[in-house]
Amino acid sequence: MYIIGILFYSIVFIYILYRLTRRKVPLTLTECSLAFLFKVGLGCLYGYIYAHYYNGDDTWNYHLYSLQDLHKLKHETGRYFTELLPAESFAWAGGTFWNGLSAYIHTLESDSISKILSIADIFSGGNYYINVVFFNFILFWGHYWLFSVFVKEFPGKRKPLLWLIFFFPPLVFWLSGIRGDGLVLFFLALLLLHFRRWLYEHKKWSVLYCLLSMLGIIIFRSQVLLLLLPALLAWFVSVKFNQKPVATFLWVYGIGGLLFFASAWISPTKNLPAVIVERQQSFLKLNGTRFPLDSLQPTATSFARVLPQALSHTFVRPTIWEAKGALQLMTAVEIIVCWLLVLLAIIKRDIHAKQTLQKPLILFCLAISLTLYIFIGYVIPFPGAIVRYKAIPELLLLSVAVICTNWNAPNQISKKIYI
Repeated sequence: MYIIGILFYSIVFIYILYRLTRRKVPLTLTECSLAFLFKVGLGCLYGYIYAHYYNGDDTWNYHLYSLQDLHKLKHETGRYFTELLPAESFAWAGGTFWNGLSAYIHTLESDSISKILSIADIFSGGNYYINVVFFNFILFWGHYWLFSVFVKEFPGKRKPLLWLIFFFPPLVFWLSGIRGDGLVLFFLALLLLHFRRWLYEHKKWSVLYCLLSMLGIIIFRSQVLLLLLPALLAWFVSVKFNQKPVATFLWVYGIGGLLFFASAWISPTKNLPAVIVERQQSFLKLNGTRFPLDSLQPTATSFARVLPQALSHTFVRPTIWEAKGALQLMTAVEIIVCWLLVLLAIIKRDIHAKQTLQKPLILFCLAISLTLYIFIGYVIPFPGAIVRYKAIPELLLLSVAVICTNWNAPNQISKKIYI
């Protein structure tokens, strides 16, 4: 019976998505249907794999929490809503403000997902796979908004961007499960959409959407926002003050790098390098299959020494011969495909590729992708976690490759030249 429920709610949500998107950057009914069904299918596969091979993991824990929240909604309605307030987190932290705030953000991530699912449980009868449909109705907007941003800037690349953003299996798989990863894309894409509108179209209300998006990113992955800020600043300066984008990004990141390491002189313990070191140590204490990763120290020399490992873990590994299990094998194949797409962009580059690479949006994507890749490599030693965390920067990086590639057939190119 749950298959009927999946199909029924999928049809309902496809109709809603089609109606809501057709006036802006439209998807055809076929595109919308296939993209949503593909995302739901991989979301169900995600849940099945983790249920049968990884003891459920967080995705099934969220489902169990949602059933508990549904019970609270029915019988302890007041408690259901007050759990979203910070009082309990601050009490648990012993009254220390920053510890209380950190605890509140951590609990808010889990509570918000379980609350969303608890509403879905009312309609799904508490079935995980039907809940995947509801959850992906929300996550789908992250893909659509990102697609909209790129298509408005590069309308000639609509088709390859459609295939990449909606149908590239590895990335859609990791961003379709009941987890926080897809929600990070949701808020990041919303931020890009409205930041661009604010800069170029002077939409005042877009500032509010930008702030809400940043709040969402803080809840689901706070470190991403810290890495976003210099990229957004460089984009803002290059547009508002009519500065050369490449030079602006280099200056912002050069100064940002100096300030990053100089913060250690202000406080020997509470500085930005120490925050990354602390984050790495929290991961190193966990058990599981891992890559060898040297412990960081809050110094520039230590970060430089570990950099080759960080780059290797995110850009190269796991290789085919060291992959263990189906998911690692899929990741190894994904890395090969990604490098092939980058190579294709170099060999068969678009005639306007040089100008494209100087656009603020493209520089933003390159900057945030590379910094996230490096951050993930520094902090996380587990291949299973690395591939999830790097799904979004990989999507941005491959979008740049797709945009810089000439996808026209040779005879089409010659016709254009002739004309």
